[in-house]
Amino acid sequence: MPGPLKRWWAELLTDPGRHLEPRAVTPARHAAVLLTAAAGVITLVFAVAPRSFGTPIAIAVPLVLFVTSALIHHLKPPARSPVWICVPLLGVALVVGLDVATHDASAAAQVFLCFPVLYAASQLRAVAASVVTAAAIAGLVVIVATVETFAASVTDIAYVGATLVTMTVLLVRGGRRHDRLVALLREQATVDPLTGLVTRRVLDEVARATLAERTWEPGTALIVLDVDRFKDINDTFGHPVGDDALVHVSRVLTSHTRPSSIVSRIGGDEIAVLIPDCTAATGHERAAELVAAVHDQPLLLDDGTVVRLSVSAGLAHAPRDGQDLRELYAAADAGLYRAKRDGRDQVGLAVTS
Repeated sequence: MPGPLKRWWAELLTDPGRHLEPRAVTPARHAAVLLTAAAGVITLVFAVAPRSFGTPIAIAVPLVLFVTSALIHHLKPPARSPVWICVPLLGVALVVGLDVATHDASAAAQVFLCFPVLYAASQLRAVAASVVTAAAIAGLVVIVATVETFAASVTDIAYVGATLVTMTVLLVRGGRRHDRLVALLREQATVDPLTGLVTRRVLDEVARATLAERTWEPGTALIVLDVDRFKDINDTFGHPVGDDALVHVSRVLTSHTRPSSIVSRIGGDEIAVLIPDCTAATGHERAAELVAAVHDQPLLLDDGTVVRLSVSAGLAHAPRDGQDLRELYAAADAGLYRAKRDGRDQVGLAVTS
């Protein structure tokens, strides 16, 4: 069994419910509401046509579709709800029942099977889309075989079935490409491509959530670090080495922080470290350790050149130096400025009243 197929099969066995979820809940709900309502309108028009007028099922089908559309709109099912696959399967059952009851195997009748398949292929994952498509083809066989002779129905089954399968394959593949692109964009929004650190957006979200809890004991420390004389490194060795220096410093800082801390590149050569559940004294110790670690671990270039690096750090602590993120950043920046002014390669504290 090929690797990707083997992984897919393992995921299916370990978490089958995931494969029945919609790719995105809100768009799937909107699509379900729209398609069921549209199908209800069309079948309502069909119900008053001379050929089907007065047929109980022709009257019941649009009513069921309208009720289903309203329920999905108001109940807003969660991702793990069986509603997402039950709705297109219900659509297949209604189309089959209506066509068999009215003895209509025309192309106009068969095309209604495209509605549930279109929904499943565009909104659900591959497994669920395949189940709905298989159900639609089975329904097609029932419709055509019930109304026509087997010999006359083979061609219709082949043409319409091929159309349903092709539509499913194309939409599922397109959906997968879209999902991969969205995942890539999300990763780019949360991970700095050069250093591999999280972006400021992630750090800010965690910091706001931490500060919003207002648990001031032991508090939260924010350390803002800046690579000393970074411009000189770029001018002396070139920008590629400058990039290497940022990567090196990032790795050193990450290796000297605990897993609960957030290390983020917040711009240029500035890196921030957020340490929740940390006293002011402990925050100062951690900041001094990070400064010392960078000082003690120079960057070794491919040609054997040793590039000595150092960082200056500004430390701010909540609630001592601020009780929201803006105040905390301002205090840390003030501490960083003091560290630079006093000779670099050290920790500066925020000026507190």
